[in-house]
Amino acid sequence: MNSNVAFIVSCILQVLGFGAVVSHIGIFRDYRRLRNLARHGVEGEAVSIAQEYAGAGQYRVQYEVRLADGESKAEFHALQRVMAELGTVVPVVYDRRKPQRAKPGCLEDINYRPDQLSVFVFGYGGVAAYLVGVVLLALS
Repeated sequence: MNSNVAFIVSCILQVLGFGAVVSHIGIFRDYRRLRNLARHGVEGEAVSIAQEYAGAGQYRVQYEVRLADGESKAEFHALQRVMAELGTVVPVVYDRRKPQRAKPGCLEDINYRPDQLSVFVFGYGGVAAYLVGVVLLALS
């Protein structure tokens, strides 16, 4: 293969791979968090302790997870469309290893599958395309 063509192809693969990975960082983060909650999560309760308007008709509500006696305090926040009263108790799913990674709702409500294909194609595929571009650049 001509070295100029290999250089151009490697640059294109690197740019496309990098762009795919960067554009899916947020989706990958949410996918991992939900997958870990589905695998290791336990159901419990949380109490709302603070809230503020976050814009676009949503409120950021700060919750404190009710843990067993002797465990450290764990807090998390969630975006909601409805403003709730402070002190409201809601069901929550949290990870015992990191209780601050929690989500209001039940275990049955957690569904990370819709993002799985996107993460595999664009996330891992982007990493592979970037690495192929680097190898092509090194070989040319």
